Amino acid sequence: MSLNPVMRIGAQLMETVRVHHRCSRTEAHDRAVDALKKVGIPAPQERMQAYPHELSGGMRQRVAIANALINEPDLIIADEPTTALDVTIQAQILFEMKQLVCETGAAVIWISHDLAVVKDLVDRVCVMYAGRVVEQGPVADVIRQPMHPYTRGLLDSLPAHDTRGRTLRAIPGAAPALYALPPGCAFAPRCTRASEHCAQPPLEVSVRGRSLRCVHPLEAA
Repeated sequence: MSLNPVMRIGAQLMETVRVHHRCSRTEAHDRAVDALKKVGIPAPQERMQAYPHELSGGMRQRVAIANALINEPDLIIADEPTTALDVTIQAQILFEMKQLVCETGAAVIWISHDLAVVKDLVDRVCVMYAGRVVEQGPVADVIRQPMHPYTRGLLDSLPAHDTRGRTLRAIPGAAPALYALPPGCAFAPRCTRASEHCAQPPLEVSVRGRSLRCVHPLEAA
């Protein structure tokens, strides 16, 4: 949906190049075609003349990725980039993103609610609640042994093979509005481990290569 619906695909990619580089239209055109090839779009010369509505959702997503990579950035911020895609197309996009990152050397900040995607894609993960990072560390460690109650709640709410036919566990309550945060730990009103100590904002502590904001981490249980 970031694509301009009244501009051809090629014009949008070429504009991205020419805004950042002094080059001819021919050079910009060649870079745009090459970018479409890299993200796996067939017949890229023909797609340059297409409008966004003439492409599928997966193809438009590839164009958006090409637009992000065309100027060879050092850092890409991807905010829920696979939300509107079906599972098959999502898997293709994730595979291509990993390949492109390896080829270009770019770093990626991947923002997502999908922990299944996160665990297979990133090296380090930051879990956020009410606008603040509550736990961060190597993704394998955080997924395998979460220490913050909110992280544990997110993982427990996911369906698994052994939960078939059973009601999934949900975190009670609702996330607070950012303009009316409770005093102390923002997660305390929903946390089963909360105590009077949680009325003070938790300090960030380092535990075995992880940073954590919690007075009662799960490891202490």
